Amino acid sequence: MTAPGRDEDDVLLEQLRAAVRQAGPPTPTMTAAGYAAYSWATVDAELAALTHDSLVDEPAGVRGASGPRDLVFEGERLSVELEHDQDCLVGQLVPPAPGEVILLRPDGALARSAADELGRFRFPGPVAGLVRLRCDTPSDVLLTDWIRL
Repeated sequence: MTAPGRDEDDVLLEQLRAAVRQAGPPTPTMTAAGYAAYSWATVDAELAALTHDSLVDEPAGVRGASGPRDLVFEGERLSVELEHDQDCLVGQLVPPAPGEVILLRPDGALARSAADELGRFRFPGPVAGLVRLRCDTPSDVLLTDWIRL
């Protein structure tokens, strides 16, 4: 039974606050455990494999070194086509669908972009390093392989 004017949620929140205060600042082990637990948030996402990378798949000399890099990630129901250059990362969901695309780094979300009704999205500015995309549409959630841009 809870005290008058306090419901069970308030009591639980106070108990959680006390536990966090008692634990003190997070240790590296606690932080790693938190990230590992959060990684399960994408367990239901369809995984999309890299099926085309113009840096690897096109014969030498077809594109100059300064040309954009084309990438294709394919899942069972949804695919993502990307073009990357020094100024931005643009892409399209196939089949076209509106939604949200999140650019992820190993330490979390870097940026978000809305996909329009044709599935087109854009991340302006230079995008570099190890990244992956999470694509949320009304009917699917797709998570790409990690790729170094």
